[in-house]
Amino acid sequence: MLKRLVEFLKNNHPDANIEEYLDAKYIQLNNLQLKQIANALNNGKLSTKPASNCNANHFIFHFGSTLILLQKDTTNTSKVYQVELSWETDFLSIRSRDKTKGFYFINFEFDNNYNTTLQKTKKTIKGHINNTVKNQEIIDKIMPILKGFMSAITD
Repeated sequence: MLKRLVEFLKNNHPDANIEEYLDAKYIQLNNLQLKQIANALNNGKLSTKPASNCNANHFIFHFGSTLILLQKDTTNTSKVYQVELSWETDFLSIRSRDKTKGFYFINFEFDNNYNTTLQKTKKTIKGHINNTVKNQEIIDKIMPILKGFMSAITD
């Protein structure tokens, strides 16, 4: 999926910094692994740790049709990570009116307690209307998974 994303960026967002993706550590979890993290959080076997405790500075977290690029913020602000979520989905091609695969991007950042702030993204599909309420709903759905994963890999 990372190859498809890089190709999509090259074709649709030539000014994008593709090296951010290519230089990141790539971590993919399957459904069983995701379920194990969720169960460990629910059973109290895994406790949530502050985001700043996570040793991973620059990584891609991949599950299902979602790639999340995370980069630790080094600007000494209250935000700990800058995030770009890329979600592979079907789009209606403007040229051919056929369905085609593409990526939908949501940018956000989060603090030490995983509180998110939606950011503006420049990676939009022509003719697509960016819905901030929907974007926040998507972020709210993935954050428990991300928080559990980051807590699981924290020493």
